[in-house]
Amino acid sequence: MRRWITILFLFLITCGGKKEKKDPWDEYAIKVNRMFEEAKDSADLRALSDSLYAFYKSHPDSKGKKDALFFSCQYAYGAFNYPLTVERCGEFIQLYPSSTRAEDAYRYLGYALLQMRKFDEVIEIMTTFINNYPDATTLGYAYKYRGIALTYKRKYKRAKKDLEMAKVMLETLGRYEEIKEIDEALKKLK
Repeated sequence: MRRWITILFLFLITCGGKKEKKDPWDEYAIKVNRMFEEAKDSADLRALSDSLYAFYKSHPDSKGKKDALFFSCQYAYGAFNYPLTVERCGEFIQLYPSSTRAEDAYRYLGYALLQMRKFDEVIEIMTTFINNYPDATTLGYAYKYRGIALTYKRKYKRAKKDLEMAKVMLETLGRYEEIKEIDEALKKLK
């Protein structure tokens, strides 16, 4: 009898003990990858962005919460939905400023604001990025976006300085198409 109680006790411990809760991100990340591979246009990317944002909001304890918000930001940018990019990238930067993905979120945010012609915000946010992330690999984009915004604000001397800085930084990254755009902008400032 004692033996059966011991066996039953061991069985309950191994089978009925506390099971590790599975994180919903594990399954959802696979689904997101499949949805991304099947995406055909910006509408599909927008739907994917919305789905990721819904996951982020509804799973506050998931290990994938930060990734869901970042990819929501990234896919909004990829869908050319600039207001949504501003909203979601801004939220990501605010919540995760020390994330390795923050500099990409700043790049998406700066570009989106520039496309929306919110030049004062571009200048302010890119200045914050430049000051807070002096070693970021994407710093050239911040100088480019701020330089373009300064051009629209008729601050040509500062714009020229930023665009020249952007050119040097983007050249080290091999972003030659970006450099061509900068050269065109610099010609207009002479």
